[in-house]
Amino acid sequence: MLITILAGGTGSIKLVRGLYKQFKNISVISNVADNFWYYGLYICPDIDTIIYGLSGNLDKKKGWGIKGDTFYFRNYMREVGIEFWFNLGDKDLTTHVLRTHMLKSGSSLTQTTSKIAEIYNVSIPIVPSSDNHFETNMITGSRKRVHLQEYWIQHKASLPLIDIVYRNIRTARPTQECVKLLKASELIVFAPGNPVSSIGPIIGIPGMKKLLHDLKKKVVMVSPFISNNAISGPSAIYMKAKKLDPSLGGLAEYYSKFVGTMIFDNKDQNEVETNVKPRFPDIKFEYTDILMSNSKKEIALAKYITCNFR
Repeated sequence: MLITILAGGTGSIKLVRGLYKQFKNISVISNVADNFWYYGLYICPDIDTIIYGLSGNLDKKKGWGIKGDTFYFRNYMREVGIEFWFNLGDKDLTTHVLRTHMLKSGSSLTQTTSKIAEIYNVSIPIVPSSDNHFETNMITGSRKRVHLQEYWIQHKASLPLIDIVYRNIRTARPTQECVKLLKASELIVFAPGNPVSSIGPIIGIPGMKKLLHDLKKKVVMVSPFISNNAISGPSAIYMKAKKLDPSLGGLAEYYSKFVGTMIFDNKDQNEVETNVKPRFPDIKFEYTDILMSNSKKEIALAKYITCNFR
């Protein structure tokens, strides 16, 4: 039996980690729309967060990067007057240098990701959703396109946001490994990542919506919202920018064509049963504690999923 998780980074790693500890026959399909080139290095924030998280190297306090990392390289770049807004740690640089070298030597992103996972002793498949480069871009009030990482880190989300687009996604295709995993899986889980910037780019790749629709009965979503508020991160902000209702009902609407079961928090059972469930009679709605505030709760939610939906 195989469980495959569609995942972003910071908002997804807790569930991925819980499932990894509870059930070893899993695979991860990772968002790649956060990827970008920076001073000649190819950076893959979500892929790296998953690998670092599963290998025990993630800085849990930050939610990204390697624990105990130093930033001499970044700081010296700034000291000599070079603009350097992205927080690349010194140990973290090793990953980006290796990835870039392999890509420029002809390896695919799938191959480079597999090699990096092997180095970190992560034994399960971590599969990019696409080997093609495409980007989540933020459209600001001045109609300027800004990469998601640049918008959030360099500009600290201070620019007016009017839309979010996936630049070049029309020419992207899901990897063969990704398609094979989804078809072979007994259970497909949408991690509680940002619906627009983490899960949205995966399901937006041409061919993925039809594939997931065909597999809908075995797709389970874990809500990134409790009481109509995002558990973490800017999910509500991004949904508003996409003219989506940032609520439990809006979330259900967004995923309704691809998800057969939706898991919400116990606190939201009354609202979902009253206001959401009647609108989606073909979807199962389940309730449990989805707030993964520590490792025990990560494992508890993972057990709930593996015991109830396999």
